[in-house]
Amino acid sequence: MSENMITALFYGFTLLILLILQILTPRITRRNILFGVKIPEDKIETEEAKKIIKGFKRENLIIGIPALILNFILVYYIEHIYIFGISIFLYMGLLFSIYLRWNKKSKKLKEENGWGHLGKGVVVVDMKFSRDKEKIVTISKKWFLIPIGIIIISIILSLKMYPSLPDRVPTHWDWKGNIDGYMDKSMFVALMMPMTQALMTIVIYITYYFSMTAKQQINPRNPEDSLKRNIIFRKVWSIYLIVLLVLMEIFFTVLNMLVLGIIRYSVIIDILGGITFGFAIIGSVVLSVVVGQGGDRLKIKDNSEDLNAYDIDDDRLWKLGNTIYYNPDDASVFVEKRVGVGWTINAARPLGMAIMILPIIIIILTIIFVK
Repeated sequence: MSENMITALFYGFTLLILLILQILTPRITRRNILFGVKIPEDKIETEEAKKIIKGFKRENLIIGIPALILNFILVYYIEHIYIFGISIFLYMGLLFSIYLRWNKKSKKLKEENGWGHLGKGVVVVDMKFSRDKEKIVTISKKWFLIPIGIIIISIILSLKMYPSLPDRVPTHWDWKGNIDGYMDKSMFVALMMPMTQALMTIVIYITYYFSMTAKQQINPRNPEDSLKRNIIFRKVWSIYLIVLLVLMEIFFTVLNMLVLGIIRYSVIIDILGGITFGFAIIGSVVLSVVVGQGGDRLKIKDNSEDLNAYDIDDDRLWKLGNTIYYNPDDASVFVEKRVGVGWTINAARPLGMAIMILPIIIIILTIIFVK
């Protein structure tokens, strides 16, 4: 199999994962959210709501699969890194435009049925949860000492092997394990992998911090059950993040040993990379489906009473298809995502706005300076 075909297959698999996650959106989002629009929980079972969900899935399949195949062909025949990156963004934009269309339909359905007037206007806050959340909702920060220890080992290896590195250091291998890329010897090259490992740890820790400090969202009709779900949700995802980070640090330490000439390329490296990548993708999808946003899909007990729950209509605080939270009166920086699973920022807070803009600046600088 040619390298072009392997690259195209990897690319196609990445787009397929994006498409699957898009189709699963109604399945993993909270049960009182219909494409970003908050509705009474029992209304999600109405024929109108089911029709919208089916239409959304059908449209994604009809448009998403041909677009995926077209992008696959482009990547296969046009071997250029910019084609790879731009086509991914275009595909994500296409999926988002489909979402926006069904978000508007959901808003119209809510308005036509007067569901916005059914809210109780009640917000429940558990003070113990807020006060002790670092202790009860996530695993201890001390677990981060494991990946930090692995990074230290990687740094020591780099510093020890640096004097013996050749003038031209191999830094890239093709799919068959042949060296096809070199860089001039320097301390930067020697520490390239440890620096990447440190950056990954920072990114994962920020996500962990999101899970620990994000604003609580409790169902007022059954706060005890809702709180339990919320705690399980945050704890499970914090465990996932730690395990993923340890796997990534081990994999990159092995890659560092390969660059430093301590080990030779072997199929074991590919297997380790496959395990890490597989855990990242499959683990996140399984957790999203089984646990759901805020633990909403967990089967803790029969709580049919919750089906009429509807705390407060805050749709006006969510912008751009109910995907961006903007509330100047809310001191929280991190909140649950309205669509999908995870956390997002309050764009009305200075720190939140900075976090939202930073990735855009990094992408622009990367495009400008990386050739």
